[in-house]
Amino acid sequence: MLCMARMKFLSALAAFLFCVSSANAHEAIFAWTYTTDLTPKGHGEFEFREELEYGVTDDFQIALYLNHHYVYANDDFPVANPAHPKKRLPGVYETGGEDVHAGHDPATPFDSYHFESVSFESIYRLLSPYKAPIGLALYFEPSVGDQETELEWKILLQKNWLEDRLVWALNINYELEFEKEEEGEWERDGVFEWFTGISYRFISNWSAGLEFWNHHEFADATVHEHSAYFIGPTIHYGGERWWATIGFLHQLPIGQAFTQDNKEFAAHDGYIFGDEHEEYYVRLRVGFNF
Repeated sequence: MLCMARMKFLSALAAFLFCVSSANAHEAIFAWTYTTDLTPKGHGEFEFREELEYGVTDDFQIALYLNHHYVYANDDFPVANPAHPKKRLPGVYETGGEDVHAGHDPATPFDSYHFESVSFESIYRLLSPYKAPIGLALYFEPSVGDQETELEWKILLQKNWLEDRLVWALNINYELEFEKEEEGEWERDGVFEWFTGISYRFISNWSAGLEFWNHHEFADATVHEHSAYFIGPTIHYGGERWWATIGFLHQLPIGQAFTQDNKEFAAHDGYIFGDEHEEYYVRLRVGFNF
């Protein structure tokens, strides 16, 4: 995964995924939201983040992948007004934000790459949207790294209309994160979030849609710290030999901070920044079929 923060206009390039897929493998019509369409039995998929995906059966898919993390940030974080801590100084920025190491000099750029973790993903589809009124699948993914371990569960829903030209999907996610601290102890955090998207194939091979993301963070997996909201368009092209999907999310100014720390350091006029979120996210996914 490639994460970047840019000055003012684009705070984060959240992900770039380059995929090489087998024939008849599913296409990702959304940039963030999963559908219940799985890789067919006996076929596989390889992604640039070094993911090997395999369809065990038509309803059960597994994947093993390596996570790499790159961050570049420079003058991307708005500076609080000392006289009014909840307000930002107009046009004044420093280096900071999500994934920038604590203690980094905000007057200088930040550049960091590291190998993050190994993940095992499994998706089991209980209902197909092509055979039942609604598609339903269960997702589980453990990730293990030297500094962080994660356990993630998802419920995936999908509904098709108009001879499958119109697709709606909903993901309900819960994640437990265990991060190693400098003292050698492990900090536990919880995440509850949901993604939803709707996409319409308006002409042959082309789809356009909208995605929405609501993220909730919990310190020690119990203390509700904040809630942030994002919305943006998604465009998908699916050709005979290749496909591509690009999505853009913008944080809405309706976020809420619930703990005092988040109110002081993360909340800015309805946005959640600090080391939690960026204002913009862009994700590009490209696949080649053979």
